[in-house]
Amino acid sequence: MIGGVLEWNEETLRKAASWKAFKEGRSLLESGAVTEAKSGRSGFQGAVRGGKRPFRVAVTVKSATDLDARCSCPENQSSGVICGHAVAVGLAALATAVGGPAPRVANPPQTSPQSVTAWRILLPPNWADALHLGKLAATLTACPDQPVSTADERLGALLSSWQVTPKDPLTLHLDGRRAAAFLDALADHPRLAVGRESLPVSIRSGLRLPLSGVNLAVDAVRLIPDAAEGSLVQVTGSFWFVRNESLGRLGDGPAPADLLAGLARLTTGQPAEIPLDRFLAGIDLWQEWVAFPDGSWIDSLHFVPADPVFEVTLDGAIQRLEARLLVRYDASPPVLPCLDTVAGLPRLTADRCEVRNLQGEQQAIAQLTSAGFVASESSTGNWILTGESAVLDFLSTTLPRLRSRWSVLETERFTTLQKQISIVSTIIDFGPPEQTGLRFRMTFQTSDGIALPAAEVRRLIRSGNRSGRISGNRLLVIDRDLPELIDPLFSELELHQENGDFVASARSAEIVREIWKKISKSQNKSIEHCYSEFVFADSFKGELRGYQKHGAGWLVDRMRRFGGALLADDMGLGKTIQTIACIESLFADSMNDSGVVLILATTSLLGNWKAEFGKFAPGREVKILHGSGRDKLRDRVGVGQVVVTSYGTLTRDLAWHLQRDYRAVVLDEASLMRNPDTDHAKAVAKLRASHRIALTGTPIENGIRDLWSVFRFIQPGWLGSREDFRNRYEVLLAEGGAPALMERLRLKVSPFLLRRTKEQVAPELPSKLVIDEYCDLGSDQQAVYRDLMAEGRRQVEVVVDSGNKAAARMRMLTALLRLRQACCDLALLGNDRLNQLLVSRRSAKLQRLLELLEEAISGNHRVLVFSQFQKQLLEIEKCVNERGWASLRLDGQTRNRQALVDRFQEAGGPPVFLISLKAGGYGLNLTAADIVVHFDPWWNPAAEAQATDRAHRIGQTRPVTVYRLLTRGTVEEKVVRLQAKKRELAGAIDEAGEGDAAGWSMEELEAVLRE
Repeated sequence: MIGGVLEWNEETLRKAASWKAFKEGRSLLESGAVTEAKSGRSGFQGAVRGGKRPFRVAVTVKSATDLDARCSCPENQSSGVICGHAVAVGLAALATAVGGPAPRVANPPQTSPQSVTAWRILLPPNWADALHLGKLAATLTACPDQPVSTADERLGALLSSWQVTPKDPLTLHLDGRRAAAFLDALADHPRLAVGRESLPVSIRSGLRLPLSGVNLAVDAVRLIPDAAEGSLVQVTGSFWFVRNESLGRLGDGPAPADLLAGLARLTTGQPAEIPLDRFLAGIDLWQEWVAFPDGSWIDSLHFVPADPVFEVTLDGAIQRLEARLLVRYDASPPVLPCLDTVAGLPRLTADRCEVRNLQGEQQAIAQLTSAGFVASESSTGNWILTGESAVLDFLSTTLPRLRSRWSVLETERFTTLQKQISIVSTIIDFGPPEQTGLRFRMTFQTSDGIALPAAEVRRLIRSGNRSGRISGNRLLVIDRDLPELIDPLFSELELHQENGDFVASARSAEIVREIWKKISKSQNKSIEHCYSEFVFADSFKGELRGYQKHGAGWLVDRMRRFGGALLADDMGLGKTIQTIACIESLFADSMNDSGVVLILATTSLLGNWKAEFGKFAPGREVKILHGSGRDKLRDRVGVGQVVVTSYGTLTRDLAWHLQRDYRAVVLDEASLMRNPDTDHAKAVAKLRASHRIALTGTPIENGIRDLWSVFRFIQPGWLGSREDFRNRYEVLLAEGGAPALMERLRLKVSPFLLRRTKEQVAPELPSKLVIDEYCDLGSDQQAVYRDLMAEGRRQVEVVVDSGNKAAARMRMLTALLRLRQACCDLALLGNDRLNQLLVSRRSAKLQRLLELLEEAISGNHRVLVFSQFQKQLLEIEKCVNERGWASLRLDGQTRNRQALVDRFQEAGGPPVFLISLKAGGYGLNLTAADIVVHFDPWWNPAAEAQATDRAHRIGQTRPVTVYRLLTRGTVEEKVVRLQAKKRELAGAIDEAGEGDAAGWSMEELEAVLRE
């Protein structure tokens, strides 16, 4: 409230909520269900009684069309919509605020642009002490020669609402709500100072309270404020963080009711103890209001989906089946999937916070729908399957798989139905291992244990039917796997028969084992290999996680047995380190003639490969063949070395490469080979190598032809000729071929392709995996950077010699800003000539970002891209649009924040969200994203972590991979090293170059500008 007038009204609620929610809210208010309602300038909070359960509500009104609502009801928790409880509290708050039952109130007076004054605000030296008492004094002086800022406009509107007559100078003595409203209006004001010396001070919003510790007890969480970072003061419901030269409001709007008691305790400088169940229930809110210290248990907490137990009850006859599906978590009562609330979640288990597994519940529903079940209109939770053919398919194919994963309950009628049907399954019996392959026998057996002659089964298949009557009028049904999967695949494999047995080659043996695992629904590990205990070469110095040990060991095994393989781990899982471990083992296999290993990568990753070998195999000599000086380096390539070159350079140097027999060739970003007709793909296919490794996080991007192109390199001939593969798979799948056809192809490539997602290896991963991705400046970018560095140092030296320290500091900040822009993108420098350069020449980071986005989008990931430079986001957006990728952008000009968030969070939402530091550092819940990219390093790591938490928060059950794009040998690398020494660098250089970098000393700034 400002001067007794609210900035939001009933109409605001009507527009934000659906008609149904508004009607429900009005009804709750009239029935007396609202037990608490408080209003503020930026929103309202309170509680609503719903049956025996109270619902807590906190709503931030960011604009007339943008309301951020939080309620403990399931509707709001699942979708974030304005629910009826929020409407009820809002209407009650409106009625209370105006002192009567009528909720409609006037909007604040508007000030015309002509009446707005550019103010200079001077606070007294004791302003911080006064604020602790809830008071504030200020002197306002008009600055007619200065441009009017947004903060001046807010201040003008505030003074007008208070009916204060502007005069010059204007002295204000404020307390209570007026003091809080005045501070809100001064956020980011450009002319704010303290005391006679006019020391600059800044007021910001959306900060988080630094904590020095977070201690976990059995039944409570203890939050310890960091007194060294400043003090916290409460001013009429708002919380302000006070430092010597800055003041920041915590959060975005009034504090949620669930946090008020804890935050009020922290204002006294004393620890706050929060009951564990309440803390877990509100952990998403705590992430917005406090900054958990590095290394605390909360910082590394895994948000993991709890293990659901699905219970399905089956009833019906051969023409119609009924199923009722429920889900249960441990001792909680069973509930309907994706609908009812689950008691006891979230809950803490060691370093994990278990939350409801909504994705798993959706997949369970999909299991029924894919089998043909449809939801019953008459009873929520019931599913219906009709038609004899569909029922027989379910009984023979789907039901056996469900039994291995779900709890299946049967009515007496369903049990009787099963006794009338015999399901025919295929049995594979393996003979003793053979060096050159595998011997096995295939037989057929009914579900009640009766062996069937193979001729009888073949006769039934040839008749075109999978079912037929046998003695006792029982119905014999053949499992679909035999005619649709096993028989067609056997015709493609390297098999022959001897004395009734099948004999398979080494490669085909791997597929037969995969077939048996599938058709037997077996979890038998005896037919699987475990590579996690593989012993790597002594020259490899890396520390591998469990899944990485398995992957590297698998690669070595595939190389030794089959000569080639495709490692298709999800991005961020460490394909590079696994490959280096494999390469070192290959070198160790033959010490007399170790040969040369060739690695092909994109230009942006050449330096990264050399750096990774330096960390994990420091004794290995690595040569980069790229650029004009590579001719001399080629002459010095010797055995035991690794050569790294780009795809483009390979085609130009192909004649030289064809003269060599490589010990191994590695294709990084192997998806670039997806078109077999490109010069790159043709050149790669001609290389001679004993071992061939392909790496990609997206083995299939445009279509399955991508897979054939890569296999032409790693296993020549295995998928047949291009024409054969096209006729057998590509055309049929493009025409919507049966799922069995895709399954056949999956089994055919399975021995040579290892694909793992983050979800599959989540227990091995931290909840946040941070990767510093270094890029090397190209020649154009490097030349501009050096010129800017030389000119910046020259200008700083001139000002330093004059003795004006303040001017020298500003000159340093300006020089650093220009250098940071040059590191990001030469297009930020405002030079028309530089703007015309190709992306690859003007920005190494943008080139690498586009590569990351291509891999992420092809792998069905969702990405947040943060930058401090608004123009940089526009440049990224332009490149994204040119490639046909859907994206959203949120910056300081965005007015419909929540609408963009809702679009991104939708299941089919755009895969890329471009966000500026100032606009998106707080207040957004973007758990649809599992990849975060910081395009430029944020000089305040606390702000960087706050932005990352848009994705890494409760509701996010996937590990979040964070990429920080950095340029090697620049000010960015120096800043990262300084960040490691300082826990927090207060202040940042913004895109306008106006920041004062308060946390930086002159010595640190000078160190960054040195060579």
